[in-house]
Amino acid sequence: MPDDAFVRIGHCSPDAPNVDVRLDGETVIEDVPFRTIGDYQQVPAGSHEVHVLPTGSEESVIETSIDVDAGEQYTALATGTVADENLKLTVLTDEVGEVPSGKAHVRFIHCSPDAPRVTVRVADDGPTLFENVRFRRGTDYTPVDAGTYDIEVLPSGSDEVALSLSGIEFEGATAYSAIAVGLVSEGTLGAELIEDSRMMLEADD
Repeated sequence: MPDDAFVRIGHCSPDAPNVDVRLDGETVIEDVPFRTIGDYQQVPAGSHEVHVLPTGSEESVIETSIDVDAGEQYTALATGTVADENLKLTVLTDEVGEVPSGKAHVRFIHCSPDAPRVTVRVADDGPTLFENVRFRRGTDYTPVDAGTYDIEVLPSGSDEVALSLSGIEFEGATAYSAIAVGLVSEGTLGAELIEDSRMMLEADD
């Protein structure tokens, strides 16, 4: 609908339990584990109250509001840690645009609470895709040729690889979000690759 927006919510807090998410008092996703990104929810444009609660609890760990515009799509991620008492909802606009055949559009979202600013590059002296990305920030989408890649994530200014992602396949005419999650200190740093444009198409069906 032209007056609606699309919002999806994800769990990126490494020490939080499974959660339920309520939008304007209505539960929209339940029992969501860490490293899970929900489907797009079609919602009216405007301001909406979001509550994130541990599954089985009535006490919210995140209470906030988000403003969404008609015709736009958004990703809202629970970030931070329970231990540091800094949980919050990180909201990004998914400005996918038209993705041509033979190309993919890729962005990087930094959701690892204890990782420094990072650089993302193609392995084996390949090009740098993103530089100096800090926690709770997402990059713009960048075009890459469709194909299979080995990707490296490094602390900015360092040559020491913090995370290697092998055999990452980017299909043509598709947009992706690569989301860094987990904790460097606990050896759980990882990434989730989400197909943004495909999920948007399913939400439109």
